[in-house]
Amino acid sequence: MTRNGIQFRQSKKLLLLAPMDRIIKKLKETNFIKDGKAYPRFLWLHLNHDQIIHQYNAVVRGFSNYYSFTANYGKLAGQLILYLKRSCCKLLAAKFNLRTMSATYKKFSGDLMSPKGIKFIKLSYTATGIFRTRVSSIIPNLFSLKSISNLYGLVCSICGADTNIEMHHIRHMKDANPKLSKVDKIMVKMNRKQIPLCRNCHMKHHSKILK
Repeated sequence: MTRNGIQFRQSKKLLLLAPMDRIIKKLKETNFIKDGKAYPRFLWLHLNHDQIIHQYNAVVRGFSNYYSFTANYGKLAGQLILYLKRSCCKLLAAKFNLRTMSATYKKFSGDLMSPKGIKFIKLSYTATGIFRTRVSSIIPNLFSLKSISNLYGLVCSICGADTNIEMHHIRHMKDANPKLSKVDKIMVKMNRKQIPLCRNCHMKHHSKILK
């Protein structure tokens, strides 16, 4: 093909691209991005540090593995780290009352490392060329309804216990009274109509003992 006296060779290669607009849209729908900025996923606020890192890593790994063959994989990897790592940092800041991202990075290092040594995933920006047809199981969970009962390692939102876990429900968010109940305060902050509680804390709440 010739254009302006310059000869170009047309390539018949098929160029496969990760659908960036669709991926960013899904991250917005699942509250990792809000108003164009990384946003903490408060649905995971009750989890411990290790579990939070594992959940974020599973999301990053799920997308990166599924689109590892694409020509724009480097751009995808950059966007995943940009939004999801900042989202994770902000969630840890909220959980540990650190207020700012800089204070969170200072406390947990640039890898957001937990006391047990669990770090935020690092990605290569080079496509592998490997075509995978399966995605991490966490990806479908992200785009289901708000229930988190199918996620592993649930812990009590009050005391952190990991045994005898039950789901506490309310019918409407307007029914929650954060001024009178610690459970309701957590639910309002997370914008959740259900949270995991251990049997002991659950019974205390319904007995009006837990304040």
